[in-house]
Amino acid sequence: MAILRNYSNTPTCEVEINITLVNAESVRFRIDLRFGPSFSAIHKELLCLKRDFLKLLLDLKQLEPTHLSMLEPHDPGLCIYHIPHYGQYFVPEYGIFQIPEDAREEEETRYKLLFVLDAYEMNKFGSTECGPALCLIVTMEQIHEFANSLHAEVMNLEDA
Repeated sequence: MAILRNYSNTPTCEVEINITLVNAESVRFRIDLRFGPSFSAIHKELLCLKRDFLKLLLDLKQLEPTHLSMLEPHDPGLCIYHIPHYGQYFVPEYGIFQIPEDAREEEETRYKLLFVLDAYEMNKFGSTECGPALCLIVTMEQIHEFANSLHAEVMNLEDA
């Protein structure tokens, strides 16, 4: 089990991934999106190729703070978007999710991650990158802990 929580003194939003099955070719996991006490948690069990899941974890650890990214395995179900927290990639002004460079109040770079579950795949209609989503602002240290924990869990279950 790995949990990635919003970076704050009192985090209320989190993504939890529990690996339920690993074999030579695939990984089955349950993902929970929790939005705090005001909203119901959303969960889905997903299956993807093991090599794709491990590549997703590696890509997550190599995010560039200034580049927009979309991370997804080949199998539908989950897509992770990284939106740069600072910069001017969206015009006019600074974009819906951005803070101008001169307004920075942090000492450490933070990453804005959108975890999106595939609503079409969940409803058995097909696949898209659209569905329920959770946005977390996290540090790279949190991302590394999350990805390393999942990688270790996959490797331990494979050996079992």
